[in-house]
Amino acid sequence: MQGLVRAGLANNKLQWEEVKKSNLGLDVAVLDERLQFSIDIFSNKTDKLITYEPVPTASGFDFAVTNSGALKTTGIELTASLRIINKKNFNWDAGFNIGKYNSLVTRLPASNIITSFAGANYITQVGSAPNEFYGHKTNGVYVSDAVAAAEGLSIKRADGSLVAFKGGDVRFIDLNNDKVIDDNDRAGLGSPNPKYYGAFYNKVNYKRFSINAFFNFTVGNKIFNYTRAQLEGMSNAYNQTDAVLNRWKTNGDATNMPKATWGDPMGNSRFSNRWIESGSYLRLRALTFSYDIPFKTGFLKYATVYATGNNLITITDYKGFDPEFSATESIFGKGIDNTLEPQFRSVQLGFKVGL
Repeated sequence: MQGLVRAGLANNKLQWEEVKKSNLGLDVAVLDERLQFSIDIFSNKTDKLITYEPVPTASGFDFAVTNSGALKTTGIELTASLRIINKKNFNWDAGFNIGKYNSLVTRLPASNIITSFAGANYITQVGSAPNEFYGHKTNGVYVSDAVAAAEGLSIKRADGSLVAFKGGDVRFIDLNNDKVIDDNDRAGLGSPNPKYYGAFYNKVNYKRFSINAFFNFTVGNKIFNYTRAQLEGMSNAYNQTDAVLNRWKTNGDATNMPKATWGDPMGNSRFSNRWIESGSYLRLRALTFSYDIPFKTGFLKYATVYATGNNLITITDYKGFDPEFSATESIFGKGIDNTLEPQFRSVQLGFKVGL
């Protein structure tokens, strides 16, 4: 048999988004320019935001691409640098920058729009930031069958029958109090956007020696650890981490790791706050030592030997390899660590000359 399937709805009125930007900045230098700082305050208003607008099921499509949304982003950035010590043979410079931004959806064609990527769900709704994580909230693991029966929660099969949770199952929170754990019990689980971001540095010169340390950081962003969800879900034949050795095995076991069940019929490994982690970190991005070799000849203007270490230290509570990553250029992959390779640590030795 042969047939024709349309891949999407055409929209000949689709156009570029319109963005109105305003920016207020202040640059100041004092103390013979030893202290310099700048402040930038910005506001961006996006109209005719390109949106995946839900369409009636009878159309045969899930969505149509339209210009039916609007978004407002406001933020502030502060940068400062200071020469702390200014001597003939000893200089010390320090500086930092820090920024914060908030994005709010101001118009949508529906009450909310839910999208998915790599097993994670995002929700976009008016009055909130776009693409916040959206899933189930949990409260540990049922210690026994009796505790689970006392709470009386179930899941509903496709045929409408109910299956009760038992000991060793994840204790999901019934947000709408209907005793059934389903999509109606999902809630916001945090945003992949940081509350603050920035960097700071220190540079010290002593005679011909110098050391320069550069750090960067983010605070308040959330990460979906897809890799851990696969390696601790215990629902298939994948290798698992050592954490599953502490799983629930019999009535009375008190643990946060649920029982191992082939196929995961109760949805214990579904997208929930079990897999959402803090993405905040502080990283020593680069550390450089250098020495200027003295020359008496006029052939060389300067010669410097140096050693640079990159990505040397990272302080974070994230359980994955690296809290700083980009799964995709798409906004739908933001904050998802889907088995990405971590940034490598490196050390460089070099020799630089000027003729």
